[in-house]
Amino acid sequence: MFLSATFFSSLVLFVSCISASISTLQNQCWHELPPFISITLQSSKDATSELITRPANITKEKESLNLHFPWSYAPICTHHLPGLRSKLCVYTNTSFSNGRGISIFTTPAIAAEFTNIPAFQDPDALSSKGININSGVWMAQELPGKGIGLLAKSLLNFGDRVTAYTPALLAYLEGELGTLEREKYFRIAIDQLPAATREAFLELCLVYGDKRIRVQDIVKANTFQMMVGGQDHLAVFPETSRLNHACAANAQYYLDPERLTHFVHATRPIAQGEEILISYTSPLEFTEVRQQHLQEGFHFTCTCPRCTAKETSDARLTQILNMQASLNDWSPASLGSPALADQLLALYRQEGLEGFLDIPYGFAALAYSAVGSDKRAVEYAEKAKEAILMKDGSWSTNLRIWEELLENVKRHWSYKRRM
Repeated sequence: MFLSATFFSSLVLFVSCISASISTLQNQCWHELPPFISITLQSSKDATSELITRPANITKEKESLNLHFPWSYAPICTHHLPGLRSKLCVYTNTSFSNGRGISIFTTPAIAAEFTNIPAFQDPDALSSKGININSGVWMAQELPGKGIGLLAKSLLNFGDRVTAYTPALLAYLEGELGTLEREKYFRIAIDQLPAATREAFLELCLVYGDKRIRVQDIVKANTFQMMVGGQDHLAVFPETSRLNHACAANAQYYLDPERLTHFVHATRPIAQGEEILISYTSPLEFTEVRQQHLQEGFHFTCTCPRCTAKETSDARLTQILNMQASLNDWSPASLGSPALADQLLALYRQEGLEGFLDIPYGFAALAYSAVGSDKRAVEYAEKAKEAILMKDGSWSTNLRIWEELLENVKRHWSYKRRM
C-alpha cells in the first residue's frame, strides 16, 4: 500500500451518522480526513547519531517477565509531557500472538488497559478467529507505478475475508515530542520486536527517504488509526499496509480495538489475479474533494475510473444526494418511495460503492417499512446490518438502528408512515 499520509493522520472508519429518530439517515459523515502536521527535521549531528545507536543506558536483553509482565522488556519512558499530563513509554510483548509480537508507545495508564483486553488476556482470542494467520487468498506483488500491492490468488466473493492482522506498532497520537526524540522511542519499539515482524515493518514503503526519521517515515506512509483507552493511536499493520487505493474499492476494512485487529473483506467478486483495493478517503465525496484529500494527505493523484470520468461520477453523486434527501423527507409531500430506494441502490453499485451499501440498504428498509411491506423492510435491514459489520464492526452504534427494526418491524416508528 502506498499510504503517504501526514504523520499525524490515518485512515479511520466511515460512520454513517444516523439517529434512531425521524431524522434517521439525514446526515452521513466520513471522518477520514487527515489533518496536516508536518515533520520538522532538526539539523543536529549529535541528535542524528543518537538515533542510529541504541542509548547505552537501555539494555537490549530481556528483563525478567516477573518484573514487567506482560511486557518483555523494562518500559523505556520519556520525560513528563505537560499536555498529556503523563510520560509516554515503550511497551513490548515479544510473545504476543504466538510470537508475532507487538510494541506500544503510550501512557502507563493506557498500557495497563491494553493488558486487560481479550487480545492480551486470552491466548486463543486471536488464533481462534484466524487472526495473524495467512488466509491464503492473497499474494503481495510489485505493481508498475504503485509499489507493492495485494492480488487475489483465487476468486473472492462478497464477504470473503482477505486479511486479519494485529499491528507491529501502536503509538499514541501526540504532538509534544520533537521529531528526533520521537524517532528515538519509535526505533526502540521496532528494535524490540521479534526479527520477522521487525523486518516486515522495516520493508514498508517510505515517503521522504530520510534515514534520520526512517521509522516515522514508515509510519507516515502506512498508518491507520485505532482508538484504545479513549485515545487515538497510530497503528501500522505490515501485511495490510500493502493494500492500494481506489475510489471504487472492491474491499472494505474495519478495526477491532478489543482484538487490536485490522479486518479486510471483499465487497464484490474479485477475480484471480485482480488487485485488492480499499479507499483511503471518502468515496462519497465529489472528485475534486477526493483528489484534494489524496494529494494533501497521501501525496498522489488518483487516476481510477471514477476520477478520470469526473463529470459522470459527480453527476451520479449529485443524484445520490438528492435521492437520499427525498427518502429522508418524512413530510406528507415526500417523494420517498421503495422505487426510489431501489434506484439509490443501483446508483451506489454503478459508482462501485459496494463497501458503503449500509446507507442505501438502510434507506430501502425504511422506505419499505413506511408502506407496510414488512418482509422487504426486514430483508433490507438485515443487509444494512451485514454491511455495517463489514465496515464498522460489531460495536457500531448504527447496528442498533436496524436491530430495533428487526426486533419488530410493525412496531417501528417508520411502519406505514407513508400510507
